[in-house]
Amino acid sequence: MTARERHSALVEAMVADGTLTDASLIAAFRSVPRHRFIPGTGALTAHGTALNANSNPERWLAAVYADNAIVTQVDDPFVPERREAPAPREPAPRRGEEASTSSSSAPTVLARLLELADLANGQRVLEVGTGTAWNTALLAHRLGDSAVTSLEIDPRLARAAREALRAEGYSPAVHLADGYGGYPPGAPYDRLTSTCGVRRLPPAWLEQLRPGGLAVCPWGLLEGAGVLARIECPGDGSARGSFHGGVGFVPLRTPEPPLRPVRDAGQQPDEYRLTQTDPVAPLMAFPSAFALSVMVPGWRMRRRWIGTGSGVWVCDQEGSSWVRVYPYGTSWMVEQGGPRSIWDEFEEALELWEELGEPGPDRFGLSVDTDGAHRVWLDSPDGRSWPL
Repeated sequence: MTARERHSALVEAMVADGTLTDASLIAAFRSVPRHRFIPGTGALTAHGTALNANSNPERWLAAVYADNAIVTQVDDPFVPERREAPAPREPAPRRGEEASTSSSSAPTVLARLLELADLANGQRVLEVGTGTAWNTALLAHRLGDSAVTSLEIDPRLARAAREALRAEGYSPAVHLADGYGGYPPGAPYDRLTSTCGVRRLPPAWLEQLRPGGLAVCPWGLLEGAGVLARIECPGDGSARGSFHGGVGFVPLRTPEPPLRPVRDAGQQPDEYRLTQTDPVAPLMAFPSAFALSVMVPGWRMRRRWIGTGSGVWVCDQEGSSWVRVYPYGTSWMVEQGGPRSIWDEFEEALELWEELGEPGPDRFGLSVDTDGAHRVWLDSPDGRSWPL
């Protein structure tokens, strides 16, 4: 299939399954092909396969028009300077050693994000995270160049984005700026969209939206996995948002120090216990893991492989309290140490989640009070809630 045929098939599939419903957005997706905004070399599939449009154009084109994210830049947290994604001859990054810092979102995720933004003629939109500029071009086609202000923190990405946009006949404003602070010179905005995920809404985002404005962005407490949040901003400094489906995301860079790597340092446990019930399953299933991320504060996780099989390592933000889980014969071993008993907190939260009817992420929502306090609620802002 040619690029045009693949592009058409992708868009029509999103229309057929109801992902795209807004006629103006459908026209934008039909007019702005994804392959014009994906680098020919240096990109990776979401599974780490190197892509090269010169040496293997068929694989490159198939990846571009698959419904998956494409990684266009990775960072090694142990090396301060940034570098581009590995060349095809280099091995793909090992999970946990390098993290994606720029990507082209999966087409259906981007379509869902733009549909949730409820775009209309005459609106002005602030986009956080220009990245490859595919989303920027879609916004410019939908609203017009002058209505779109896009922010990119990486100078190389910003330069490449401007070039890609210009080549396709678009000229929205792309500024080299930290998206955490928004862009005051262009405020107020009717809409804010971000393909960078957040744990807390930056105050500048709420301040720079008009009363009645909307922000749509990935949100989540689990690293790299969360939901799309549609945030309504009445204009008094507060906000209220609903959650929609699960997404992976590149986190927004914030003023806080970067989190240290999650790794098993070989600590001796304070407590051992054996269980016949698979303790890893609730951490791998998104509905239960999402609930745990809300109900149990301040924990991080990574998969852990040992001789007996695949388990997990969980720790608090400082790494002082931790849990090690791994197969042990026909049972599972759970070890924990530190001042917090994180696994006990998990068990209590899972019991509560089951009592509440095992709610999925779309039954939760987010509120920000006028003093900046964040809380996640279940079913209603006036219902059961958990502070962040």
